[in-house]
Amino acid sequence: MRKMLAILLVAVLAIVAVWIGRGRAHEAGNAEHFLPADTVTVSTAKPVVKIYMENSGSMNGYVTTNSQFKNALGHLITKADGFYSGTSLDFINQGIYHTPLCDDLDNFVLNLNPQSMQVGNTSSTDINKIFKMILDHTQRDTVSVLVSDCMYDVDNVGNLLSAAASSTTGTFMKAIRRARDNKQEFAAIIMQCASEFSGNYYEGNTAIACNGERPYYVIVMGNKEQVMDFNRHMELEDTPTGLPGLRHKFMLSSEPTWLLNHMNARIFSSNFNNALRIQAQHDGLNVRKVTLDKEQPNFNFAIGLGVSQLFVDDSYLLDANNYEVEPKQYRITDVNDKAKFTECDFFRHPICVQLVALGQNYVPKLTLKLKNQIPAWVEECSYNQRLGTLPPSHQSYAIKEMVEGIYGAFYNSKESDSRELFRLDVRFDAYE
Repeated sequence: MRKMLAILLVAVLAIVAVWIGRGRAHEAGNAEHFLPADTVTVSTAKPVVKIYMENSGSMNGYVTTNSQFKNALGHLITKADGFYSGTSLDFINQGIYHTPLCDDLDNFVLNLNPQSMQVGNTSSTDINKIFKMILDHTQRDTVSVLVSDCMYDVDNVGNLLSAAASSTTGTFMKAIRRARDNKQEFAAIIMQCASEFSGNYYEGNTAIACNGERPYYVIVMGNKEQVMDFNRHMELEDTPTGLPGLRHKFMLSSEPTWLLNHMNARIFSSNFNNALRIQAQHDGLNVRKVTLDKEQPNFNFAIGLGVSQLFVDDSYLLDANNYEVEPKQYRITDVNDKAKFTECDFFRHPICVQLVALGQNYVPKLTLKLKNQIPAWVEECSYNQRLGTLPPSHQSYAIKEMVEGIYGAFYNSKESDSRELFRLDVRFDAYE
């Protein structure tokens, strides 16, 4: 009898445990996705860094002289090898090739020239095949870095560029799915850099002599937390100790939309605010009462954002065109990182978003969003027609289609996919 009661008790406890577990899982699934506080330091295990240098003939012009390309590549290799526990370097074209030159990380750049790059099939490359090879070798604790001119090896004929972009999307979607199967988020950083170039620029099979500046790209891929850590420790900015020649940057993550709360935002007044008084709630964000100057036609105020934990570049954060505010009575007048205000002293590098409420129609709630869109520089730096002449020094063939292909993997056309990086709701309880 005691044995029967013990078995029955164990069964009941098991059922209760499963029921509680399901309840918690349901709560977790419905939990709101808040951005970590700006004051939190995220610790990340050091990954293995794998650097791949494309070595097709179109890359020769970057290494014929002591170019900015060599300078940046040297910084990248040396810093990665010095900080991370494991760093490897390989050439990549139709396959991945490791040579004795790749083993000597300290002297790799010194010995890099068109002759030493003749490894494998350098006559042509398929950038989508390169992406697939790299991503297939990108494990959960790997950060992969591609250095390439990122040229789609197709002409502007029919839908070939569109098909190439779709192939890029499919390749990155598989990487995102693998990461999520491992309970991780996937991320990529696309950087355009500029360098001296002395050699032949190839437009299809046509060689065009070039002695000037040409763009190239550094693309970082892997687990979001580790890519974010790589971005921070490698100082991926245009500095003598970072990535010299960096011109533009675009960061993508499969992380869903973040919600901001009082740990990431504060509403405040300043000398450009014509409100007589703003009484914020205890959280420093929602507003208990606003006392207005009735002689002024509009109500100006600002919101301080501490979003250093957000996976996004500062240049994107400071572009007012990337924000959206609702309802229509509100407008964004400026976004900057120069404001000084005591309400946000505990934020590391606060962003100030200045807003105006037009007219006397004050709405009790506003929603501020940081849109998730391809930055304007991508289209400005792209062309997709074979012209038979050397393109402008800042432009690359079909780079827009390539970036759209990568972007499409993170944010495709399903309604459930987010087009926002964060959302912030602010309430105004009363005006007087």
